[in-house]
Amino acid sequence: MTTLLFAERFLLIGCFMPAVKDIMSKNVVTLDQDRSVFEAAELMTANGIGCLVITRKDLPVGMVTERDFVRRVIAKRGSFDTKVFDIMSKYLITVGPDVSLKEASRLMSKNKIHRLPVLKDGKLVGIVVALDFVRNVGKKTTTEEILDALGRYPANASIM
Repeated sequence: MTTLLFAERFLLIGCFMPAVKDIMSKNVVTLDQDRSVFEAAELMTANGIGCLVITRKDLPVGMVTERDFVRRVIAKRGSFDTKVFDIMSKYLITVGPDVSLKEASRLMSKNKIHRLPVLKDGKLVGIVVALDFVRNVGKKTTTEEILDALGRYPANASIM
C-alpha cells in the first residue's frame, strides 16, 4: 500500500477525530450553591480560574463567572454574603466527553458561552473553555503527526 493510499484510508476512517476529552481540563473546581459569593471569589482567586461550577449534592446546577460578580454583585452594590445560587447562571449547557470539538465550538458559539462543563453519566468529569480551543489550534493532530511520519519514508523503502 503506498503512503498516499494509506493516508487517504486513514483520513476516511477518521480514527482520530479530536473530541472534547482531548482538550478539557479534568480538575474542575466546584462550590456548593449555598456558599457565599465571597467564598466563591476566594476560591477562584486561590485557583487562578475565572469560573466555578456550582453544585447541589455534588450535581452541577449552574456556573458563576467573574462577569457574574461584576454584573450581579458589584454593579448592584450587593452583599458579599449573597449566596452563589442567587447570582449563578442557572441554565447550564453541558456536553459529553466524546463530543467533537467542532460540535462543542458550534454549541458555544450558538449559545454565546465561553465554558462548557463536561458530563459523563450525569457526573462532572471536566470543563472545556474557549481558551482550550485557542491553546490547541496550533498543535498538530494525531493524523498530522502520522502523515508527517509517513512522509519521511520513501514509498518503496522497506521498514524493518
